[in-house]
Amino acid sequence: MDEIKKSIDVVIPCYNVEETIEDCIKSLCNQSLSKNEYNCYFINDYSNDSTGVILDKYKSIKNINIIHHKENQGLAMSRNRGIKAGDSEMIAFLDGDMVVKMNWLESFLPYFNENVIAVMGDNIAPQNISLNPVEKYYFGNLRGARKYEDGEIIPPQYMLFGNAMLKRAVLQKCGYFDESMKKYGGEDTDLSVRIWDTYPKSFVFSKNSDSVHYHRRNLNEFCNSMYTYGRYNLPLLIKKHPHYKKKFATDWIFTLKGRIFFSLPLKILINLIIKIYPFQIFIRYIVADAVIRGARSSEMFDQF
Repeated sequence: MDEIKKSIDVVIPCYNVEETIEDCIKSLCNQSLSKNEYNCYFINDYSNDSTGVILDKYKSIKNINIIHHKENQGLAMSRNRGIKAGDSEMIAFLDGDMVVKMNWLESFLPYFNENVIAVMGDNIAPQNISLNPVEKYYFGNLRGARKYEDGEIIPPQYMLFGNAMLKRAVLQKCGYFDESMKKYGGEDTDLSVRIWDTYPKSFVFSKNSDSVHYHRRNLNEFCNSMYTYGRYNLPLLIKKHPHYKKKFATDWIFTLKGRIFFSLPLKILINLIIKIYPFQIFIRYIVADAVIRGARSSEMFDQF
């Protein structure tokens, strides 16, 4: 990390996170780096709870910047607003319902070199709470980049920006988050693919940069979000990046094998099994089924 200055902008989009945002702010205020070495940009995306009021309590702190949207703009535009508000060489991303350790920012820095342009940390569950089946899946080893080792290169479909750091120069060359993606999901993958096409094999997974994620959800809520992703933003991803169709699992949407494997009778059976045996592999199937059903209902697909 010797050639990269410790000059970091931290971008934190916030929407209805009144229960967690104060702990998030405090954890960022207590970083091991000097406050002269990083700036935080909290973007309140027109929350309808007390998120904005809580944020304003901290606006007098030297390196805390509060931005309020006058209407809900979505995650992509909120992040872009924070990115453009700063000018540091490095940009870190964190969600407003996450809390990090004192060394969080510093923990990313050793992974960077001329070949590594983005590093993603992991999300872990809060301690002393009982996780429901979908939360066990969300925080389990079947999902995302957790199957990779510390410092290992991860493919673009696993590179997410809820807890990550990257070089600003990358965004200046590859573009920002796609603000047309206003529904749930996909904006991270779109940016990751664009970066990967320009800087292949440049994403690394850090097991030293955890964030504690305080976002409770049940299976129905998570599946509704994934259905929305499948219906709206998955078709946009495929249209923009057709060379990644297989990685986006489009061969399961309209094909015969997909019709058989992701069918109503099998879904009903798996749902019955989950009530007795809520194993992660069955939860994973139900979540994937929600994405597939969303995609099949989309009017944005012409043909596959």
